[in-house]
Amino acid sequence: MDLRQIEYFLAVAGGESLSTAAQNLSVTKPSLSQGIRGLERELGVELFHRVGRGLVLTAAGRALVGPARQMMRSSAAAFNVATGTADEPRGRLDICSAAHGLEGPIARIVADFRERWPAVTVRVGELPQGATSEQVLADGACEVVFSYWPPDMSALSTKVIGVNEYWLAVPSGVHPDVWPNGVKPAAGVPVSLTALPDLPVVGVLKHSRARLAIESSLQAAGARTRMSTELAQRETVGAFVFAGLGMAFMERSLAERSVASGAEIFPVEPAISLNYGIEFDPETLSPLGRLFVDGL
Repeated sequence: MDLRQIEYFLAVAGGESLSTAAQNLSVTKPSLSQGIRGLERELGVELFHRVGRGLVLTAAGRALVGPARQMMRSSAAAFNVATGTADEPRGRLDICSAAHGLEGPIARIVADFRERWPAVTVRVGELPQGATSEQVLADGACEVVFSYWPPDMSALSTKVIGVNEYWLAVPSGVHPDVWPNGVKPAAGVPVSLTALPDLPVVGVLKHSRARLAIESSLQAAGARTRMSTELAQRETVGAFVFAGLGMAFMERSLAERSVASGAEIFPVEPAISLNYGIEFDPETLSPLGRLFVDGL
């Protein structure tokens, strides 16, 4: 089999239609179909069910996805060695995030990696709903998974790399009477969890790692709060705070950005934080993946 056939297979296996895959690969639709048929003949199995005008992976096709992605990564590594560019590698690195709220840290880490290796493209995706880190690493969807710490029952190699801190965000212009003794803390002064303003809380849905950490800290401090709104998307929390629906505990990077929209933010004590890190399989890491992991 040749790598072009593998590239064709992966394009369609990724969920693209034949027409879209052909366009993205700059080939004709018949050429794409013939390439996939040729790969199936070589392997002696059907990789796709033909359903109407679409293609759906067979069991054999699903089993091939991981090895096929590893083949493409190995090919890129071999190219770097053969062309004498191993010291200036090029190619694509796929990473995933299994946790909401890590956009800021991931962006900083990727920016640092790209500064050192500018010829490498980094693709960042979210862990598919219902998928585990083990599954996406096994099928080659990504090489490194970012997650909060500790990861859930992970048998993978792991590495702690940072801490996500949560700050209090309050709508600007709220009356001082909502604060204990009617006195609003000065900017940057930590707010005790036992002296929160008398405002309802805007938060994310239950069972998220962040909400569990926040509620655990509040409970340990003996603080009692009430919810005004539960949101499925954490990215919308700030907008609801700005609209005056209540206060929120936000990742520090998000809280700091919310100041431009009119929120007032405060660190809290005791601090609320979550460690985060990465999960990876050292047996399947490509040279680019190894560069990324070793640089953390």
